Amino acid sequence: MAVFESYGYVVGEMAPSETREKGVIISRQLVDDENSEMIVMDEPDEYARATLPVHFGAGLFAGSIHGLGSTFFEWHPNNLPKFGIINTFHHSVAHSLLFGTYEGTKRIIIHQVHSFDDETNYYGAAYLTVFGLAGGIAGQIQYVASHYTEQWLGLSDSTLRLSMRSAAAPTLRPVLLAFLSSAIGFLAFEYGK
Repeated sequence: MAVFESYGYVVGEMAPSETREKGVIISRQLVDDENSEMIVMDEPDEYARATLPVHFGAGLFAGSIHGLGSTFFEWHPNNLPKFGIINTFHHSVAHSLLFGTYEGTKRIIIHQVHSFDDETNYYGAAYLTVFGLAGGIAGQIQYVASHYTEQWLGLSDSTLRLSMRSAAAPTLRPVLLAFLSSAIGFLAFEYGK
């Protein structure tokens, strides 16, 4: 919860106040139209106005908050400063990739979906698929990056590795499961913002 809140706060603060480009934009309002949910066309929100570097930076900030918070719950009295820095760096990289990849993938895919109805100004349910697909891809990238940074930084066995060649590759099952859980998480995020 704190991760999404801190991410949203940074994006909201860094997004330009006026729209610079026109395109397919989705809003936060949902309406019920003949028993199917549709997304209302509205002014672009701060997520659509923010640049991709802002999304990566906001993810970096959110990951830092997550890393610092988890450090205090998983602390080791003998090596707290080292563990805290490494843990915070690990979460910062992972969340930067998660949120930046989600927004970038969503922007690429959303321009391929042309289900806008000019009469009603509504987008169809295809956008839910876009959110889920972008979220799932972002989750897989974040999982793979986390898998390697955990090993490289020594979080899994407290041995710092200087070479990525010695790191074991992730297995397919958790990578596929990361897709599903992240897709559901970003669907909830889009509905909740």
